[in-house]
Amino acid sequence: MTGSERVMVFGAGGFLGTRICALLTERGIEHRGMTRSTGEPHQRFDLATGHCYALDALLSMYKPTVIVNAAATTEGDPVALTRGNVVAVEALLSAMQRTANNARFVQIGSAAEYGAAPRGTGQDEQFEPRPDTAYGYTKLAGSELVLRTRRNGADAVVLRSFDLSGPGSPASTLLGRVVREVQATDTLQLGSLEAWRDFVDVRDVAEAVVAVAVTDEQLPPVLNVGSGQAAQARDVVQRLIELSGTGATVAEEKRRAGSSADAVPWQQADTHLIEETLGWSCRIPLDESLADTWAGREQELATSQQAHA
Repeated sequence: MTGSERVMVFGAGGFLGTRICALLTERGIEHRGMTRSTGEPHQRFDLATGHCYALDALLSMYKPTVIVNAAATTEGDPVALTRGNVVAVEALLSAMQRTANNARFVQIGSAAEYGAAPRGTGQDEQFEPRPDTAYGYTKLAGSELVLRTRRNGADAVVLRSFDLSGPGSPASTLLGRVVREVQATDTLQLGSLEAWRDFVDVRDVAEAVVAVAVTDEQLPPVLNVGSGQAAQARDVVQRLIELSGTGATVAEEKRRAGSSADAVPWQQADTHLIEETLGWSCRIPLDESLADTWAGREQELATSQQAHA
């Protein structure tokens, strides 16, 4: 890259997008945040429904050297997931090819694209994707669009992020749900917690995104972003409750055939490629991330109470 990057971040109001923008600000890297919802300091634009001419105009005016797509739809029916994870990606890639074809495109993918791995093994970038959910299928479809664009000559890379943790975890995530419910009830009603997942702090993932945005290195088409260490969801939830000091207990449902835990019992990232390519590695241990996840929720509540005082 040139050293004078201009980064456009789509999904800037989301869990990861917020951290990416904060890190770009901290590093003094020029950037503009785009979000589906209204909220300063970002500009509103919905990739799935916005007019192509309006998107072309945005890219033409800003002239980005890097486009980061951290926008995604994690919940909803197949139509909503397709619009948010496939149609939106195609819209952004098409606009880039028309108006900013020298920019680097960074797609935030998901471990859900891989599906399950044999217990005790790591999934590297050559692992054959076998998603098991509508979300995983639509994220994979979006990534395949990016990889096709790369094969046609674009500077594009997919960062496959594993399970995010850290302060600000939204209610759509397991940890975000726990920190909210643990303050409202003595007994948490949760689904099966038998699955093993690779939890990686959102701040570490933001570091990986910024490293990709500014590097001069020739990048592989896909890079995993994870801790490289699986943890059982049950242990993670229990530790988070311990850190909360609430004394809450968990009423866990038995594993059901066809559930996520049943279909994908094990995931663990192999991160050798990103370590070798960029020198990136996970710096925030899971226990520290969990402590910050709880502390972040307490801070959110305190801020909300002050605002309504």
